[in-house]
Amino acid sequence: MKKLLIVLLSVLFVGSSPTFAQDCYQFVKSCDDGRREGFLYNGQSKSGMFDSGDTTEITMIAYKGMDYRISACADEQYISGEIHLRLIEKIKKPYWEEKTVTDTEELPKLDASGDEVYEIAKDEDGYEIFDEDGEPVEEVVMETVTSTRIVKKRRYKLTEEVRYDSKIGGPGFSFASKMTRKMHIEVIVPGATGEDGLAAEYLESGCIGLLIEHRKGSVVGFGQ
Repeated sequence: MKKLLIVLLSVLFVGSSPTFAQDCYQFVKSCDDGRREGFLYNGQSKSGMFDSGDTTEITMIAYKGMDYRISACADEQYISGEIHLRLIEKIKKPYWEEKTVTDTEELPKLDASGDEVYEIAKDEDGYEIFDEDGEPVEEVVMETVTSTRIVKKRRYKLTEEVRYDSKIGGPGFSFASKMTRKMHIEVIVPGATGEDGLAAEYLESGCIGLLIEHRKGSVVGFGQ
């Protein structure tokens, strides 16, 4: 058993055609349990009929301060090999989204010395404008200035973290739930094999049980 300091939330199968249903009602009760370690049967456990090679995923809820044990078993008469379990946590991770913004504005035109440039003002028809004394009216020359800037915005994306893989850690695992969070259990049924190790031409169907157990978590320090 591998201890994982993680947590989980509600069990709901999201698979396609295969589902845990009444065909294998309470088959999960035949799985090896952890009663010797103080674990109790959890109502989120599931039983059902699956074809060899099927894959499904459930969402599970575990509560803060509880220990959980998860394992799976199959009707070996029809399903050969170990059920592959993966515990996946879907986490929202922050990242910065960068976007280039172009700004355009009208500013006074400057000469090489940094002084504003003037010219004789003209009316709508393009004629020069003069004041009452007959002197030409001057106005500041404007020009269009374009600039760019980087705008950062905090975004979140959903990433998958594999917390446990039975192919690496062995069948069955337990963990301490330090907080309440949503996790996902991926159940992968081994495929049927024919002669010479090749895939069988037909599918075997059999009962599979996903056993979820719980117990009160250990108290750190002097408990009351």
